[in-house]
Amino acid sequence: MSLPSIRKRLTDAVLQLSLAWGLAVSGVVWLAVQHEVDEVMDGALKESAEILYGLLSFHAAELPLDRQGALPAPPHQELLVWQLVDRDGRVGLRSHHAPDTALGPPGQLGLVDVGEAWRAYVLPFDATGRTLHVAQPGTERREARMEAAEFTALCVLIVGVLCALLLRLRVGRELQPLQTLSREVSNFQPLEAHATLPPPQRAELQPLREAIVELGRRLADRVRHERAFAGQAAHALRTPLAGLGAQLAVAWREATPAQQPRLARAREAADRLGRVVSALLTLFRSGVEPKVQALDLRTLLDSLPVEGLRIELLRNGVLHADPDLLAAALLNLFDNALRYGAQTLQVDWAPAPGGGVELQLQDDGPGVSAERHAQLQAALAHGDFDAVGPGLGLRLADRVARAHGGMLALRSAPSGFALTLSLGPATGG
Repeated sequence: MSLPSIRKRLTDAVLQLSLAWGLAVSGVVWLAVQHEVDEVMDGALKESAEILYGLLSFHAAELPLDRQGALPAPPHQELLVWQLVDRDGRVGLRSHHAPDTALGPPGQLGLVDVGEAWRAYVLPFDATGRTLHVAQPGTERREARMEAAEFTALCVLIVGVLCALLLRLRVGRELQPLQTLSREVSNFQPLEAHATLPPPQRAELQPLREAIVELGRRLADRVRHERAFAGQAAHALRTPLAGLGAQLAVAWREATPAQQPRLARAREAADRLGRVVSALLTLFRSGVEPKVQALDLRTLLDSLPVEGLRIELLRNGVLHADPDLLAAALLNLFDNALRYGAQTLQVDWAPAPGGGVELQLQDDGPGVSAERHAQLQAALAHGDFDAVGPGLGLRLADRVARAHGGMLALRSAPSGFALTLSLGPATGG
């Protein structure tokens, strides 16, 4: 199940707020534009009526004002119509498309709505009681309001979308310091001396950075104490174990033939315990930089005899590695093979594809099940051995390989147990 993303949640919130803001502003703008358009058109209607009044009054002597009907005119579209209406409500002279009934009610002056069809302005014309009615079609007014509102709403929508995009980019930029801190934390090595994190780029990240540094410091102190204790304990056991092995060797020579097999098994157990102690010392020393030098593989293997296990070298070659770390890793892998029933273990030297070398090991033991093979492979891939048991062999070999810039990986084999211990290119000597 994926966790919610801060970036996605903020982006969605910004988009939703921008949409809501755009709709709200569009509604307000729609109402405001309609009101302003009505005012503008009413003002234009009044001014047009006053201009017509002036023209008709000026040419009153020349025009048949008492005549009923429309003035003759060529076909055209009228956006303003006018009428002269007497005191009895009869329409006299009118424009070409004006109706033959009075636009405004009798006796009412000023702005008048005639249903939805007309918006009229009525003003007195002369002393006889006639009035001048000037009107705009309702369809034209609605069309003008709609066009103005749509244009304004479109502008608001475009601005809202642009603001949403800019806010989204801004959110991404503001989250960039968090991603930077995440990368720095992933590279943070609290066990290294004077390890720390760079100062954060935002004040809100300062407490998080301080908490991580403090956690790293406490972790480093605990690991140092554990390493010191385990190293001292293993070192304290090494000398008594060496003495025990020597005493068992003397006892074996002086023992009767019936006692020698039991003493031999005791010597093997003591030798194995000695190798475990050496491995522990190596394991807790592996936090330091390896002391790399050129090694001949055959010479190294000859110095690592494991009683009861025959080592076969298929190809010899030169390694660049820390001799103590690599010897401890190989000894533990050999001991694993012996404990699980192997009698022969083959070692092959090969150059690694990316530089460095590979040591390919395969024994003739019973091997492991497919399920166990997958568990071990996953433990090696993630460096987490808690789920696969307390054994030191693979754990130590993997740590030694990683300390040399390589890795430990299992291989599929028709029989036995096979793995590859790779060492990175030589970086020092």
